[in-house]
Amino acid sequence: MKKQGYIKLISSAGNNKFSNIELNILPGEKTPWHYHNLFSETFEVLKGTLKVGKGKDIRHLIEGDIVTIEPNEKHFYHNISSDECIIKVNLDPGNKNFENALFILKGLAKDGLASAAGTPRKFTDLTLFVYLSNSRMIGSQKIAEPVFNFFAKMAIRKGYLNKLIKKYCE
Repeated sequence: MKKQGYIKLISSAGNNKFSNIELNILPGEKTPWHYHNLFSETFEVLKGTLKVGKGKDIRHLIEGDIVTIEPNEKHFYHNISSDECIIKVNLDPGNKNFENALFILKGLAKDGLASAAGTPRKFTDLTLFVYLSNSRMIGSQKIAEPVFNFFAKMAIRKGYLNKLIKKYCE
């Protein structure tokens, strides 16, 4: 039986200074190089291993390891093992949009609407995830950022984001 995505909100930006979320990263799940300009992001590995790029360094984190990514610092993660990795993510300051982005992402994956790497299959879902998570692109991908923002804002105006929040976040 294929393992499912798991996410638990420990502390929300809606009622706290921080966002604190526990989630699993399934084998093969990954993000491309990116950065966030609104918050720092701290990963704590609770179980398993996780490959994390941070600035110019590549680290292989194991249970108990913690790494903090500062605002505007480029990073990625990739579960290259054959086992799930469970992490706790702390955002400072907290960010409700980021929380919603993760719940939507895990919900889409659970519904078969994401690739094995965890990327949403529908372009609109991908643009909303990138927009909500404050994921800023790196290198040549940066050219696509205005296009992603345009389509994300259009989906928000048309009420599509509200449908996703109602389905996956409430």
